[in-house]
Amino acid sequence: MKLDQQPELLADAVRAVSEYYRIAPVYIEKDYWISKILQQLSRSIYANNTVFKGGTSLSKGYGLINRFSEDVDVAVLTGELSGNQIKTLITKVCKEMTQGLQEQDVPELTSKGSRYRKTLYQYPTSVHDPLYSFVANRVIVEINSFANPYPYVKKQIRSFITSYLEENSMQSLIEEYDLHSFELNILDKRRTLCEKVVSLLRFSFMDNPVEGLSSKIRHFYDIYYLLNDAECMEYIKGDFMNDTKELIEHDKKAFDVPQKWHSSSISEAPLLNLFDVLWNELSGFYERELNVLAYNKIPASDEIKRDLGKIILLIKKNIAIK
Repeated sequence: MKLDQQPELLADAVRAVSEYYRIAPVYIEKDYWISKILQQLSRSIYANNTVFKGGTSLSKGYGLINRFSEDVDVAVLTGELSGNQIKTLITKVCKEMTQGLQEQDVPELTSKGSRYRKTLYQYPTSVHDPLYSFVANRVIVEINSFANPYPYVKKQIRSFITSYLEENSMQSLIEEYDLHSFELNILDKRRTLCEKVVSLLRFSFMDNPVEGLSSKIRHFYDIYYLLNDAECMEYIKGDFMNDTKELIEHDKKAFDVPQKWHSSSISEAPLLNLFDVLWNELSGFYERELNVLAYNKIPASDEIKRDLGKIILLIKKNIAIK
């Protein structure tokens, strides 16, 4: 993708696509840079050793949610690699993905461990949009080796600009500016459902559960759409509980924080026992946060409460794990 090599042309494209899809320019531009990062990963020698996951994968890979994120979350497939080899792999994957972007060192966010790397990259803005006061012109790239990213599937990914050009028969511009769709390994959406549910369980064990869950507020939105997906609905009737139990066991070994995550039974999770109370405190923040990020009307907080309540009840009835 090389439209950014001509900033004025990128700006024209962002404005045209923004008007066409009725999505704010700030998000069309961010989508371009996220797509470029992913395209660079797809063309690297590490494409088959990585799995794109998280909320952004639900929007870019599945078209399942209607919100933007500034995160690109990738898991590496490590096989029998040693600790040093894993760290080297993560560093190389990150370098390949972020070519042409300027890294920002943000001490409270940047992390470069041996099994996990979180770095921030700034991109130049080509358009003026008041939303830039709320949505930073940056992408957060997270790469880790402690996830269990199975199963995964191959999916086609394209930017909003590419979709616009395809829908308006402008193939020559796709060719000229290398805006082709591309294929990546993406975590199966059913596994993503498990991951997000278990993440909420874990963060509800923070000393301040509202604060812990607020940091994962987008999970509630994502889970709502996953719960209303036909394939996921069938999955919930089948293997969901067994897979969730296995993931809880995995994550208890993989994550040290919060301390109560290790010392307490899952049946004691505040998310399971105090959900109505917690959601009453979280719902306002959910509406403020998601109304900024979503480009379609968000589910009402009562809808989130209703559907999340059903999955919480299912877990409470079936969970039997320390």
